Amino acid sequence: MSDETKEPDSPSDPASAAPPEEPLPAWATGEATQPASESFEDVVSAPGFVPDVRSTATFSSKQIERARDVLTRLYAVRRTVRFYPPEHPAARDAVRTLHEVLAKYHAEGVDVPLAFFEGEIFLGERFLPEESVLFDQLIRDMTAIGAGSLTFVRGLSVAELERAVPVIGADTMDVAAAGGLDKLIAAVGASHVVVGAVTVVEAQRKTSQIEDREIAKQAYGGALELMRELERVIKTNQAVSSSQVKGVVRSLVDNVLNNRYAMLELTGLKNYDEYTFYHSVNVAILSLALGSTVTQDYRFLSSLGVGALMHDIGKLSIDLAILNKPGSLTSEEWALVRQHPVYGAEAAATMPGLDRASIVVILEHHMRHDLSGYPQRVPMRRMHLSSRIVSVADAYDAMTSRRSYSAARLQDEGMSLLAKNAGTAFDPALVRLFITLMGVYPPRSVVRLETGETGVVLGAGEADALRPKVRVIADAAGTMVEPFDVDLADPVASRGRQIARCLDSEGMNVDVEDFLQ
Repeated sequence: MSDETKEPDSPSDPASAAPPEEPLPAWATGEATQPASESFEDVVSAPGFVPDVRSTATFSSKQIERARDVLTRLYAVRRTVRFYPPEHPAARDAVRTLHEVLAKYHAEGVDVPLAFFEGEIFLGERFLPEESVLFDQLIRDMTAIGAGSLTFVRGLSVAELERAVPVIGADTMDVAAAGGLDKLIAAVGASHVVVGAVTVVEAQRKTSQIEDREIAKQAYGGALELMRELERVIKTNQAVSSSQVKGVVRSLVDNVLNNRYAMLELTGLKNYDEYTFYHSVNVAILSLALGSTVTQDYRFLSSLGVGALMHDIGKLSIDLAILNKPGSLTSEEWALVRQHPVYGAEAAATMPGLDRASIVVILEHHMRHDLSGYPQRVPMRRMHLSSRIVSVADAYDAMTSRRSYSAARLQDEGMSLLAKNAGTAFDPALVRLFITLMGVYPPRSVVRLETGETGVVLGAGEADALRPKVRVIADAAGTMVEPFDVDLADPVASRGRQIARCLDSEGMNVDVEDFLQ
């Protein structure tokens, strides 16, 4: 959560036998020293496509544990053939050791289907969280060449596996030189090594606005329950499940991509007694919506969503009496609050399978665009793109929420404060995108029109941030009317109506939810 109102105004290389691994890109490690354009290219380099692969095999716990051996040896083959030709003894030895571990599965009567999906690794349909972190570079390599799945089928011999090396060891230049992945696969003649080309899977569905809102509410509710569970787990010093967090975030990402405005509408939900939980979910949705205007790369958005949802988990380690103190904090209390990004990053770092970029978000979200925030880092370096996105979403939701030490600001006032602090506290480019996304008068805002009528904002105007879609609920005399919708961007249909200002829905005793059914 934002504190501006209380302020005194790499895992080791798993393939140890292979040559040293190339360094990870800056965005994945948090070493965000590159200009935004270069860092962004790294962020979106891996295609966010879905491999067209299904597996009904059930694997034993030992077979699942053994998957790391497969990945280690597969990674070693890829690294070795970059330095030696396939016929070199080192390359042959790498292939032989890979075949040995594959043969154990085959002897047990199962194939070995690996899938590289949205930055994660699966054995069949079983998600491998720790391996997804350890073999991050392997995921990138395979998705870069369009290999969404790689299945080693029973009956595979060492000789056939050697023939498949040009495919399993390929890089993007090899694929291009062969005229495409399909041609490269056909050329090697290895039928027991099945490479699944990456395909885009689009959900073909038509739903009504009511159904969209119900689906969005389910995703929102699931995220709230997760935050409540995280509080219980962290306060009792239990392990947090990264797979559970990622599953909830996947639901949020899917809904934001397919159902953006229904999700944004829900970010107007506030709960004084459960501020931290609602705030965390709202920040995640706002961050994903803003991030999706930059890129729709699924892996980037998933990592962003995890960091955004968990950005304030460090506050779970701080006494509620301090967090909810109605007056000014003492210097000692403020110093403790300023440590919450560090506490949160440390807690997140203990979660196997969590993307490092998500941890960076938790650490950096209060650093400010001009790096005058906290914690201070030496040497100073630019905030990660995801951190800059979350800082905008965090500040906006905090400003427009009622807390123990401050009243909620109206939505248009929150937007104005973001704009005033662009370039100092916030990335100005992201602030512009956020205002364009949300409108000056965001969804769920209660507004007074220049005609004197009262309305509820339904969604941002596509062409004009000052002219959203509004549901009129009362006439100029304040008498409730049968609600009707007006697109203020349409000069004819709107009959010249414009918004005069935002209103305080609580002060007016207006339940916005009643007018959004």
